[in-house]
Amino acid sequence: MTLREKILKTFVVTIREVNTHGGPEAFFEKYPVGGIYYSEEAMLLDEDGREMGSAMTFESLQRCKAASKNKLLVCADQTFIKGQKMLDNSQRSLGATDSEEAAYNFGKIIGMQMNSNGVDWVLAPSIDMYFSPVMPLMAISDDPEHIAKVYRQVIRGIQDQGVCATVKHFPGVGTTNINMHLAPSDNILPFDEWMDTYGYTYKQMFEENAMSVMTTHVALKSFDNEFTDGYYPVATFSHKLTTELLKEKLGFEGAVVTDALIMGGMATGDIVAETVQAFKAGADLLLWPPIEAADKIEEAIKSGDIPMSRLEDALSRIEKMEAFRNKALAGKAYDEPDCGFADKAMLDIEEKGICLLRNNIDLLPLKGECKKILVVDATDIEGDKSSYMLCDELKKRGFDAEVKRDIYDVPSLVVWQSEVDAIQKDYDLVIFNLNANYIASWTVPMMLIWASHLFDKKKKLIVNYGSPFFARDYFPEDPTIIEMNCVPSAAIIEKLVDKMQGMSEFEGKCVLKSKEV
Repeated sequence: MTLREKILKTFVVTIREVNTHGGPEAFFEKYPVGGIYYSEEAMLLDEDGREMGSAMTFESLQRCKAASKNKLLVCADQTFIKGQKMLDNSQRSLGATDSEEAAYNFGKIIGMQMNSNGVDWVLAPSIDMYFSPVMPLMAISDDPEHIAKVYRQVIRGIQDQGVCATVKHFPGVGTTNINMHLAPSDNILPFDEWMDTYGYTYKQMFEENAMSVMTTHVALKSFDNEFTDGYYPVATFSHKLTTELLKEKLGFEGAVVTDALIMGGMATGDIVAETVQAFKAGADLLLWPPIEAADKIEEAIKSGDIPMSRLEDALSRIEKMEAFRNKALAGKAYDEPDCGFADKAMLDIEEKGICLLRNNIDLLPLKGECKKILVVDATDIEGDKSSYMLCDELKKRGFDAEVKRDIYDVPSLVVWQSEVDAIQKDYDLVIFNLNANYIASWTVPMMLIWASHLFDKKKKLIVNYGSPFFARDYFPEDPTIIEMNCVPSAAIIEKLVDKMQGMSEFEGKCVLKSKEV
């Protein structure tokens, strides 16, 4: 390979980059990149019908593979087996099950999904931690030993299917509320504490031979405190974090991939220069780079600004991933994608993750005199029908149930106890059904939240699908709370009502090990 071809092997492009430069045949003739990103979600088309975002059809992926001179390393955040019904987007369920078998099956499903779509390398799992109640991403716990136990099995499940796994988001999300998709973020832990938590979990993943680590647009100033241009360097650009900490101190021998090189967390206005700096810092694979950056990296290597050893290191790590995947494909060392297995295993994981967080007055299981039930829809995710699905399931069981969103009909700015009393006197049970991804983003009407505290606690049940901090921060005084730990679906709501009636046990455990909930 020429120097330019070697450099392009580190590039993982989107279909937008391909179509911006003439389409698959013209692009791969001129730019023999090493990888391509695959997704079918949020398709963006131009006026000529060309895919101009990060998403493309499976047919377009096949066209790119055929046009490439070399075998492309195809990566994805998420894909599904065709026909799969239960979708593995309820990661907290995994932590709440506290089951290594469930964790392995979760990883196995991910591997099956990738193989069903011809994807070699998945940008998962996320092993971030819950240290902040307003963290912007999903996590399963704040206990590093629990996280390590669960995700070692997830890694094993993925890679037993011959798919390269990626642990992310290094150096770790979860200590602040700043979303690195929008702005540079921080991990604020002192370094000794970081080593005992995030550092510990990453080393555990390396013992499981995780093939890749994703660095992200998060700083760790307790290790790299060179404040320049208005911020501490995020891992994407930091030689100290990517090379000295991740590769040398922690001993990671696999391939380092950047988070997407278009996010608000790293955009300074010159994405070409940023891409060059990310490679120089130690990234082996560049995710969503501008293709023009290849020429600048070549200039930097020829001038000596970037040593040739940096490129050789990247290529050797990429080759390990390719060898792992090629060996699996050659020997068919994986199971065929199986919708039946995936749906059954996912429902089992979600059911085992349902946690009876508090039952301090023995409201559950429901008693025979509980006949009339009000479900208060306190969800704030567009299109969320969980309150209505819960109501329908209760009706199937013979309960007189109804849903209300605007629980009062008084044009005032205050909810009075007398108004709440006028409503609750007609019901044996009031269920507040909540679903907000992040505690800071719960955007239901203020009066609805206010009113929730005025209902009689002896006949009030909180059912929460979203942030695990809701119970502690919004409902510290409520004696009966169910933490679902999953995205609501009709299937899981059926399992919920089984447990409310005492037909099956609550098996889930609290995902927050060190917080009082």
